[in-house]
Amino acid sequence: MDDDRLDARLAVARAAAEAGGALAREYFERRAELAVETKGPHDLVSVADRAVETEIRRVIAGTFPDDPLVGEEHGGDAADTGWVVDPIDGTQNFLRGIPHFVVSIAYRRAGRTEVGVIHDPNTGDIHAARRGRGATRNGTPIRVSGIGALDRAVLGVGHSPRHPAAQYNATVAAVVSAGSQTRNYCCAALQLAYVADGRLDATWDPYLLDWDVAAGILLVEEAGGSAVPFVPGRLGPSADRLLAGNAGLVDALRPLLP
Repeated sequence: MDDDRLDARLAVARAAAEAGGALAREYFERRAELAVETKGPHDLVSVADRAVETEIRRVIAGTFPDDPLVGEEHGGDAADTGWVVDPIDGTQNFLRGIPHFVVSIAYRRAGRTEVGVIHDPNTGDIHAARRGRGATRNGTPIRVSGIGALDRAVLGVGHSPRHPAAQYNATVAAVVSAGSQTRNYCCAALQLAYVADGRLDATWDPYLLDWDVAAGILLVEEAGGSAVPFVPGRLGPSADRLLAGNAGLVDALRPLLP
């Protein structure tokens, strides 16, 4: 595939993320009216999630109707080449009126993510990356932080009810004992965007699926960081853990994390 086709997909990903984000904000303003279903403990889905994914699919299909697409809400056939979409990452926050949720869209070719966009409709920020071209926020180049010392680091620490509480507690205890501060925005894609942007120095989560992180991992890598050991294509129930940040901090953290 030539560069022009990937550039076109990046443009479409931005357009789809903005369209989906605008719709998500509309639903957010009237979230009390939404029908909500429970997929599992603390795992919710609303009419908004499905409507936003439908809008994203519509925008992408307008230019690339033959591209495979897999989304968190409407599914699809996973493919080595195609789109991976999380229409609202941070649904718990969304439904509680907490403005920490994003739209995440990635395009993968031959098993490797080539395009990634994370849009925060609450701030208007668009984090975008094209493999080999770097990462940006609102068109301005971004880099991961240069903080490699644990006693100066601010870390995102994720949690999942699918893992024992002891795992989360042990992780927090280990990094706090090393002198780090922690944050949990309950939105993996947002935390990865913050790592790419240097707002967080690193982030760790014990249970993530492909649509949570496909765009964010590329952002971190193109912003000069590293992400380990997530295996692309995890669509559940086989989730994977992820540690992402600047390379020095990732190396320092790996011995401390389960």
